[in-house]
Amino acid sequence: LSGRSAAAADAAAALVPELARQLRELATGAGGGEHGVRGIGDPFLQAALLRLVRVAARGSAAAADAAGDVLALVGAQDDAAGNVATALLYECAVTALAIPAGAALRGLAVNVLGRLLARADNNARCVALGALATAVVADAAAVQRHRATVLARLRDDDATIRRRALDLAFALVDADNAPAVVREILRALPHVDADQRASAAYRLAAAVALFAASREWHVDRMLRLLAVAGAHVRARDLFRFLRLVAAADAPLQRRAARAAFALLERDVSQDKLVQAGVWLTGEYADLIVSAGDNDSAAGDNDSAGLDADGLDILGALGQESLDLDKSLDLDLPQPAPAPAAVVRLLASVARAPAVSPAARHMALTALAKAAGRFAALPAVVASVRAALAQHTHAVDAELQARAAEFDALLRRELDPVRAAVVERMPPPEYAEVPYDEYVLNPAAMRMKALTLFRPPELIAAADPAADPAGDSAARAEASRQSVVSDLLNLMDEAPTSAPISAPTSPPQPAVADLLAATSLSPPADAVAYPVFH
Repeated sequence: LSGRSAAAADAAAALVPELARQLRELATGAGGGEHGVRGIGDPFLQAALLRLVRVAARGSAAAADAAGDVLALVGAQDDAAGNVATALLYECAVTALAIPAGAALRGLAVNVLGRLLARADNNARCVALGALATAVVADAAAVQRHRATVLARLRDDDATIRRRALDLAFALVDADNAPAVVREILRALPHVDADQRASAAYRLAAAVALFAASREWHVDRMLRLLAVAGAHVRARDLFRFLRLVAAADAPLQRRAARAAFALLERDVSQDKLVQAGVWLTGEYADLIVSAGDNDSAAGDNDSAGLDADGLDILGALGQESLDLDKSLDLDLPQPAPAPAAVVRLLASVARAPAVSPAARHMALTALAKAAGRFAALPAVVASVRAALAQHTHAVDAELQARAAEFDALLRRELDPVRAAVVERMPPPEYAEVPYDEYVLNPAAMRMKALTLFRPPELIAAADPAADPAGDSAARAEASRQSVVSDLLNLMDEAPTSAPISAPTSPPQPAVADLLAATSLSPPADAVAYPVFH
């Protein structure tokens, strides 16, 4: 009722001082008595009072101040009483986050949730992660202090904890911590449940694109993502990556193509990895076989670049062990592959039955490109024609047509036009579609939806005690805290798959705004260079 009527909200706020007094008596009592449990006085009544304070004090700064001291008292108690203390600490933290409390009380609430997250109890970890995912909307800086604990839960034995920790880790990514958080998510990605891996790969690609500090770092992380979850990367993210490499300088193109070549030699089971590998191998075949003396200079300033993490990607996928340092660190002393090896790899990809038809089509195009790059080597061109001839009678009509056309292109009479046909492709030009505004933190999208569907009179009078013409910033803060309270109530009382219920007649402009504002370009200061032009 208090969420629908401003008068009812006033009446509920007037009850907060009495509720705080009763909570203080229970929290400071001896803890025994008829209703005490493990030294805590009537924990069931305390939990009920905390929930009532959460409802009565939301939207009222005065009521929140009246409850602040007792919430700090309850939150500071020892959690040695097991599940009883855990339940009270959780209710106290959620209440402190749901009301327009000060920064100190919100920080205490986040610290309480951090203590619960560090415990060995899976139930405490699970509810703490859910509450922190909502708290990051209200106070991201406080939640960032527990980033190491959150990242440690990415490899938890419990699938639910791993999923919630992954959601929270994405919500914590920003321009300052992107290298560390992305590295840990990449390490944990092979352990993500199969039904969540596609979503995780999409969000990881978005985080890399939005917070990349350099093109080198961006290319490196996308190669690692393709190596770990190449079967789940979306085509749009693959096109972004290839466009980024096409717009890079020659040393970075050489490093990316050499790394893709090395990964393609060991794994052709992941479709997007195969497509990226054959495209880069065909387009930059001449760079792959070159010595690349300038690569070390290009990588000296990339401390978190191609040789920093030591991730065993293919070992995690069940393949032969492959140290990512050796697969992507192209500055290490190693012989460049011969042109014949490049042609053999592309021909084997075109013949592999496990490769998708689209990737096989790209492999034939890459063979034609390689023939153009190695036009001065007749033996290599002959091997390319032999590989194409194997597909001139293929059942796949597209594969057969490409093989026949490219074989005809390599005949001697077409020498004058061949170079123009297989020349290096410029960066493709197409309309860039930005990532969704809330791709990394769906809780923020739910917060916006709840704000749009709140009754107008409650939005206009978020703090009844304040002067309507007074401090607008305070009223906005109270309204935001009230929406966080709605999010926490949804998390506690409704299943995650339940839709958000709306009033019977919501304002039409707000609904139109919700449906229209589904995407937003990243802020200009989120990256150190323009990712895409």
